[in-house]
Amino acid sequence: MSNSATLSTSYPLDNSMGAMMIGVIVSAVLHGICLVQAFIYYTKYKKDLWFIKALVGATVSLDAIHLVFISHSVYYYVISNYHDKDRLRFLTWSVVMEALFTGINGGIVQTFYTWRVWRLSKGNISLTAIIIFLILATVGSGTAWVILAMQISTYQKLLDISPLTITINALSTTVDVIIAATLCLLLHNARTGFKRSDSIINKLIIFVVNTGVLTTCCAIASLISLVASPNSLIYATFYFCIGRFYTNSFLATLNARKSMSGNNFDDTNNHQMLSLPTSVISPHSSSNGKQNIAIRIETTKENLRDENSSVTDTHGADNGDSYGSKKGQM
Repeated sequence: MSNSATLSTSYPLDNSMGAMMIGVIVSAVLHGICLVQAFIYYTKYKKDLWFIKALVGATVSLDAIHLVFISHSVYYYVISNYHDKDRLRFLTWSVVMEALFTGINGGIVQTFYTWRVWRLSKGNISLTAIIIFLILATVGSGTAWVILAMQISTYQKLLDISPLTITINALSTTVDVIIAATLCLLLHNARTGFKRSDSIINKLIIFVVNTGVLTTCCAIASLISLVASPNSLIYATFYFCIGRFYTNSFLATLNARKSMSGNNFDDTNNHQMLSLPTSVISPHSSSNGKQNIAIRIETTKENLRDENSSVTDTHGADNGDSYGSKKGQM
């Protein structure tokens, strides 16, 4: 298998610094989108709980710090040490530490989605515990990777912990797939048989898939690059962007609440489900809880609409009979 510039000074930079540069550029664009989404969130959802606002601020801040680190890495190699080709073989602290912020950001967003799974599954402890365990395993593996990598001086020696790198990407991908599949299944089971409520559920299922597919595809691409080309840094193009996709999917989920629930959105109470309109909560939930209020409202509306239609038809029939009777008498 061919070497890259980080392992040999005789090869071009396309598979190493070029891959990192592309990752930095795409990450910068995605971070700009994060900032726009954060602005929209703080403008539209001023009544959200304080810890949700704190989570938004934390993820965007971690995203910004990560961008600074990967930018420093590329600057260090292609600008500060432009005339020192031998430096390409050695690791710099920022290219190692950036992985820590990616792991933390991913863990925060995945935990948020797990909280949604717990609420929608009506407190399914077993399911939630499995997902939390996988998240902790991912974050723990990522932290171990950073600790080990800080003790390594060259990219060549970094190949020794490639199995751990592959494990981290595989765990992260598995968590994303499990969360997306679980949410889709729970939402599907929350169908009520009423057109308006089921329409919202269908939109949410599509939305869950769309917000998770980019992160999952990016993680899979990074995993494939690691396995197919372990001696290059091609995987960095994708890995640098994973944290940004997590942040953007998190913000998009929060910002979509009003458009998903339409006129039924309650700005003072909707934060109970955070990203899921209360009108999609299963009607089989506890009757004493506030979660099924909106669904009962939808049901009442549908029933009233049906009753009104029946009354109109009955009156129409009565008027027709009355008119026929009068006409017969005439």
